[in-house]
Amino acid sequence: MIDMKLKLIKILLFAIPFCGIAQNMDTNPNIIIIFVDDMGYGDLGCYGHPTIRTPQLDKMADEGMRFTQFYVAAAVCTPSRAGLLTGRYPVRTGLVEGIMRRDVLFPNDDNGLSPNEVTIAEVLKQKNYATMAIGKWHLGDLPKYLPTIQGFDSYYGIPYSNDMDYVPAKDGKPGYWNVPLMRNEKIIERPAEQHTLTQRYTKEAIKFIEDNKSRPFFLYLAHSMPHIPIYASSDFEGKSRRGLYGDVVEELDWSTGEILKTLRNLKLDKNTLVIFTSDNGPWLVQKQNGGSAGLLKEGKKTTWEGGMRVPMIAWWPGQIPQGVVNESLATSLDLLPTIAKVTDVPLPKRLLDGQNILPMLQGDLSLGHEPFMFYRGNKIFAIRYGKWKVHYITQTAYPDGPMMYHNPPLLYNIENDPSEKYDVVDQYPEIIDRIKAIKEAHEKTVKTYTKPAIEAEDLIPTAKIKGEGELRVQKMSAKKEAWGNNAQLWWVHGKPGDRLQLTLVSKTSGEHELLGFFTRAKDYGIFQVYINGKKVGNMIDGYAESIEHSGPVSFGSVHLNKGFNELVVKLIGKDVRSEGFSDGYLVGIDGFSIKD
Repeated sequence: MIDMKLKLIKILLFAIPFCGIAQNMDTNPNIIIIFVDDMGYGDLGCYGHPTIRTPQLDKMADEGMRFTQFYVAAAVCTPSRAGLLTGRYPVRTGLVEGIMRRDVLFPNDDNGLSPNEVTIAEVLKQKNYATMAIGKWHLGDLPKYLPTIQGFDSYYGIPYSNDMDYVPAKDGKPGYWNVPLMRNEKIIERPAEQHTLTQRYTKEAIKFIEDNKSRPFFLYLAHSMPHIPIYASSDFEGKSRRGLYGDVVEELDWSTGEILKTLRNLKLDKNTLVIFTSDNGPWLVQKQNGGSAGLLKEGKKTTWEGGMRVPMIAWWPGQIPQGVVNESLATSLDLLPTIAKVTDVPLPKRLLDGQNILPMLQGDLSLGHEPFMFYRGNKIFAIRYGKWKVHYITQTAYPDGPMMYHNPPLLYNIENDPSEKYDVVDQYPEIIDRIKAIKEAHEKTVKTYTKPAIEAEDLIPTAKIKGEGELRVQKMSAKKEAWGNNAQLWWVHGKPGDRLQLTLVSKTSGEHELLGFFTRAKDYGIFQVYINGKKVGNMIDGYAESIEHSGPVSFGSVHLNKGFNELVVKLIGKDVRSEGFSDGYLVGIDGFSIKD
């Protein structure tokens, strides 16, 4: 009771001087988002860790606002980053499992954040902000998806997770991660020396701040750590009582302190909003090389609290009240609309899922929040509504267990029971009904492209083959519900250079995003798609270790005529590993979708 009274007094004390801040606030403040990787809710000193020392972040919290109920858009890397930068649930951008082939993007995937999406960087370009992305991108590593296409003037970092592109041991030489370090669109180091990444990211961040001290800037610093494999520099390795993981977190703490010190030295601190948070919860199966979710249940890749509730500290001297512990619900989706409000620029003309939390940052802790959807892939697993959280589906991670559907759903009073131990569904059936209506209303706003709008097998009557082969309709019952109509168009006995001509009908003339849906397996070939005689997108490699659906493959923006359009699939060859039926030259097409 005493603690609560002290907290209320503190809020009231700050509410008086801060009620007029919005009128005096500079509408061209600098914006810095520090986004670490796989840090758990319990990994910082100010969040209760007993042995990891984080004096700089603890000080940042003392000088700013520490959130205790802050959620990110997803429990894994790619969709979480898409949500933060766009203010939209990742299912709307297509960067989720069930629409993508996997739960995150992998090197050379012909997929990424669509250039049609609007990022925080692009929002701030309306006021000619200098913009830079540093660190892990993981929203597509092909040139058409890199940060410099998404509103960032420059980029320095690794394009995907630091545990990807592994080269196995060979001829007595140890294996290694062949992760590239890039500057803008060019690889400048491969493999990246990961021991010094945090220090080099910090140096680049400070240089960017110093170079742009006389104009408004946006810095997106997405650290590669503490995602495994974890590395610390010689200045920090072996220093933490928590072992190597603690070394890594303490170096991230140092990095944040150096950035805040630079702002103070340049007298930019009172005109800079700094946000520190993590992309998802800790990777628990990594054991001592992974973090801690504290009292929260589970971790990365799950929709339990430990997977998506993360540390968040907001700092802006003179604008954000000092030392406030904010127990209100907020999310990473809120950052784009809040930054747009802070900088007085229009919001993108598209459906956003975040809300402006500037009043909350300024001390109004009574601000309510819209219900929050816990997506895993393209499915809603859980929903947070006020103090309540309902789970419709639960699933383990690493390895993924079966999806457990709950009827009735599980219900927790998450403010009384943050560890999600006590299901109270029997006591509050009216809450279940209320949240069900919220879920149904939300789902009506989500248009996903998990299956084709145009089934390829329906195109067979007008299809023409120039060369060899024949067309069949193959039932895909073994993979029920992955393929549209549980079937695909199957082009068999083709040879390199042969062409399959199909007819697509468009309702309107103009630029449209074309999506293709295909099958991959051990005996499938490589092909290229053409629209009205023009090559579109990259070649598609149909090889996979087992039968799988490609998910939607974007061919980017293509010009379509109103009415009939010629789509050609040209068989190029086959993967060196491809063999079996049709000599490895099979092509499987589920269909196509035309996005407006």
